[in-house]
Amino acid sequence: MPHFTIPLSPQGPIVDAGIMVGDARQAALEAAQQEVPNPQMIRALIDTGAGISAVDPAVLKALGLSQTGEAEIHTPSTKGVAVTTPTYDVKIAILAGRSGDLHFISETIQVTATDLSAHGFSSIDRN
Repeated sequence: MPHFTIPLSPQGPIVDAGIMVGDARQAALEAAQQEVPNPQMIRALIDTGAGISAVDPAVLKALGLSQTGEAEIHTPSTKGVAVTTPTYDVKIAILAGRSGDLHFISETIQVTATDLSAHGFSSIDRN
């Protein structure tokens, strides 16, 4: 089981991560001789209590992904009411340790599209 140690920021356990197209989408693009989009770099909050990972819709749109399903999610803002959100298949690369070190790449997993821009988790500003 992969593991890593990171310092806690005031916002919690934050890592740099890359969101990539899933294996099936990558294979389809390569078979059609189309370019596979580059990973979208984001700041990610490690939430060990989450049932599904959430990715900002702008990141998913930049990858040209199509919805693959739906999930019902509960958050503090939904006040106990489930909200149906679209899901997408992606791989996530975790960059931990020294700045920019690749630590882990997930299998293709399902993530939910959730607006996270107000929390600073939509993308990494490289300027």
